[in-house]
Amino acid sequence: MALDYGRRRIGVAVTDPTRTIATPRGVIERPKRGAPAAALPRTLTALVAEIGPAAILIGIPFAMDGTAGTMAEEVRAFARALGEATGVRTIEWDERLSTARAEREILAMNLPQAKRRQKGRTDEMAAALMLSAYLRGVGAGDAVGERP
Repeated sequence: MALDYGRRRIGVAVTDPTRTIATPRGVIERPKRGAPAAALPRTLTALVAEIGPAAILIGIPFAMDGTAGTMAEEVRAFARALGEATGVRTIEWDERLSTARAEREILAMNLPQAKRRQKGRTDEMAAALMLSAYLRGVGAGDAVGERP
């Protein structure tokens, strides 16, 4: 499972049992604007319980020079809270430029404008792209582990 954390929405992607295909799974709305990162939406913890992932990949928005700024620390706090609440290990993933890649992928799909602009479309696509990159890195048959 992969998550693209945002202050308004969290993009979700999942993989198949063979860990070869990453699929967008929608978005989870955050509880309130300005809520602390550790305020986990109930719908997210319920989804984690339903899916039962081996691990949760969380995109960390590092700066272009590789440093972790305020938003990266916020996402790390969210990841810690999620891991503690669900008992599922979280794995950090460098998500630099994932939103730009997601927007290009959505444009390439030739969807009608209304579908392209649907709230959360970019968030779930970014999560799927991160998960796909992770799966390619570890290999479909490998055990789920830290980033190679």
